[in-house]
Amino acid sequence: MKKNHLLAMMKLCLLFSAGIFVVSCADTYDGNDTFESNVKNATLESPKEADITVTASTDGSTMTIEWPVVYGAGGYEFKLLNASDEETPLISKTIDGCKVTVNREEDMNYKILIRTLGNASLNNTEAPTATTVAYSTFTETYAKIPEGDLYEYFQKNPIPDTETEELNFDLTPNGEYTLSQPLGFNYHKVVLRTSDKTHHATITLAADANFIASNDFTLKYVNINASAITKPVIEAYSYDTAPDGILEKPGNYYLIDFVRIMDCAIAGVVGSLFYDNNKAYGVVNFLIKNSVIMLTTTTDKIKNQAWISFQGGGVKDFSMTNSTIFQMGDGNPQFFLRYNNSIRIDRLGWTKSDHTTITYTNNTFYKVGSGNWSNYSGMADYSVYNVQNNIWYACGNGQIARRILGNGRLGTNASATWNNNTYWNEDGQVDQGTYDTGTVLTTNPDFENPAEVNFTPRGAEQVEKKTGDPRWYATKATE
Repeated sequence: MKKNHLLAMMKLCLLFSAGIFVVSCADTYDGNDTFESNVKNATLESPKEADITVTASTDGSTMTIEWPVVYGAGGYEFKLLNASDEETPLISKTIDGCKVTVNREEDMNYKILIRTLGNASLNNTEAPTATTVAYSTFTETYAKIPEGDLYEYFQKNPIPDTETEELNFDLTPNGEYTLSQPLGFNYHKVVLRTSDKTHHATITLAADANFIASNDFTLKYVNINASAITKPVIEAYSYDTAPDGILEKPGNYYLIDFVRIMDCAIAGVVGSLFYDNNKAYGVVNFLIKNSVIMLTTTTDKIKNQAWISFQGGGVKDFSMTNSTIFQMGDGNPQFFLRYNNSIRIDRLGWTKSDHTTITYTNNTFYKVGSGNWSNYSGMADYSVYNVQNNIWYACGNGQIARRILGNGRLGTNASATWNNNTYWNEDGQVDQGTYDTGTVLTTNPDFENPAEVNFTPRGAEQVEKKTGDPRWYATKATE
């Protein structure tokens, strides 16, 4: 019964995670082309595929599509499609030129359709068909992994030691994968991702399986069933021989640039989400973004009393945004995120004038945490905090803001931005004292149906300001 309930909730969780990606593609015309021509009484052709160019902007936020003039045309029908959902164009409009600039989203497979329109004044008729151009913003694929056991795949296809760059391994859209044993990558930088961000592959972890990070590690566009394991979902490699000459160590800690969980749904986390194995790792960027994580925690399976547990090291920059973490178990660890008490910015290799950043924006937390939310005491004098638009429900006894803020200390080299956060439990608002200095929302978030994994807020202030994880508002709009 418990397993069936878990899997039912997981399906709901995955459904929500796959349905939140809304593309906004405002476009602008940029060109001075005209269509005056001696071409008359003709059936026109659309621009040839080879003549259509797509150029990304320097920062990657936009792309410009350009094509040569078709003489005698009255304009062009332009459509931009998500290749995974061709029924609903992202853009469909007439262009009175030969160039258009549109928003460009990371990790998207686009289809661009351009059809030449007729010109009544010249008695020219439109092209019968559009020209289609495929364009992908995914970074280069290193290898495609067929459905099956990931551990077995990497045993048969080990990463050569000559590979030093980050390697993207693509999983099949809607694919079913298992992981039979702990999966490590021998200090290589690895991204495991589904090649279509709207049709996540699912990875089911066997009882003894988890992911071992020994260098940069990213999970992207995947759904993970972790209900069979009692160990952390991701562990840092517990080295016997120190990785000198393999990982950088500018200070007291071996640096890993990235640990990232992006656009994922993870269900059934019984123990910790991450544990550093009590080794001297400093993660430069730890990121949770656009993800849903369901905890079914029992306290005895938690490592070092924390869901994200750095017992031997810590993080320079921690960011969690547009995500939901909720507890369906009865575990009661002390920390959400815990650092080794001795960690400081200068001991990671930076100077004391540099900063660590702690970011929580637009997240929903439900029954996560107890006692102390986090401990940043060593970092407190050198931190920049950005804590806005979050909802904490039944997540502790009033220590959230204080503990996020370096145990309440804000040094002269630190700063904090707070705004529109909610702290609530079954008895009402949870006072955070004077530590959250922004506007604190005072209405019950009144989630629609937490038992069925529906955290859509109904509280007046939360709805007005659209606080918490944005996916729930998007889900409501599509019902």
